[in-house]
Amino acid sequence: MLDGIAAVVLAAGFSKRMGEFKPLLSLGEQTALERTVRLFQRAGVAHLQVVIGHRAEDLQPLLKRLGVDYLVNDRYREGMFTSVQCALAAMPTSIEAFFLQPVDMPLVRDCTLPLLLQARQQSGLGIIHPLFFGKRGHPPLISTRYRHTILNSDGDGGLKALLLPYEDDILELEIPDEHTVLDMDTPTDYDYLRHRWEHYKLPSPRECQHLLKYKFDCEQRVVAHCTRVAQVADRLAEAVNAARGNLHRELLQAAALLHDCRRSDSNHATAGAAALEELGFPQVAELIARHMDLEPSPALQPTETEILYLADKLVEEDRCATLEERFAPRLHRFANQPEPLAAVHRRLDAARSIRLKIEKITGRRLEELLKIPASNTAAG
Repeated sequence: MLDGIAAVVLAAGFSKRMGEFKPLLSLGEQTALERTVRLFQRAGVAHLQVVIGHRAEDLQPLLKRLGVDYLVNDRYREGMFTSVQCALAAMPTSIEAFFLQPVDMPLVRDCTLPLLLQARQQSGLGIIHPLFFGKRGHPPLISTRYRHTILNSDGDGGLKALLLPYEDDILELEIPDEHTVLDMDTPTDYDYLRHRWEHYKLPSPRECQHLLKYKFDCEQRVVAHCTRVAQVADRLAEAVNAARGNLHRELLQAAALLHDCRRSDSNHATAGAAALEELGFPQVAELIARHMDLEPSPALQPTETEILYLADKLVEEDRCATLEERFAPRLHRFANQPEPLAAVHRRLDAARSIRLKIEKITGRRLEELLKIPASNTAAG
């Protein structure tokens, strides 16, 4: 239990731009309100309050079933700031800080809250903002030493304007969670959130890019290589699926974007897989663990792991190349070293086997699928 920490969920608004009542919109088998409440319940937040107003009678049965306290903000028509004041007025004095979360941002990842709490503990600062590529998101973690400031404000400009003068007490923390900046203001926003929920166990492409930049501090050449491998892998998967394949393109894209995230480590495939496993992405970790070396299956249909393996072998730095072109330097380098040479041949044979699968399924040569210039091809 997180003693001294509260969470305030704001669910009192009209949902005018959305056109539907946002707290009760579904994401999978749960509503936006349920998912938001469950986030803080899983984290063990000591005091959780949901502020309701518009259509309060529709939310009360759900909140009772969830076992969460709620407050009815009679001033909800005056704007969101009044809901913040409503929550703070009722918050126990034992609370030291609170998360503030609008109900229309229901997919924040579990890993985000501990990162914000850790940053507060380490910095001693009163306002911790999650960032995603420099954009502030939710939930901020705010010290209750601002309670009286908020309660005594007229709300002009909202909470953001009210806290601007306290920049010396603010920490902005980059967190690899795209959902901190994804809301449901419009039907288009909602469609994207539904898409994200369907693939929630995978990092989004933007989250992959964030991890490469902030978590793994990858050099630009590594990012460029991963980006091109992802493009090649997706092109191959698209062609295979068009020929009645069933490859998971989102999984493959995430693994391709992150496959060299620990390039600087001696055994970077194993290190990268361990890092992604720790981050909560085991499916991606499984593909990354085998992208350097594998034994292709006898089945005609290639797997996501095999596609990633081949795509990596078809990209030299950030450009496409043939297998023969890619392997020629290694074959030459180890020509007089039997064991390393055998390993190179094994990897080349594996790549050729996967290439043959794809060409049989699609009825097209690999170079044609990837539009590798004829000048790049070599006899194999």
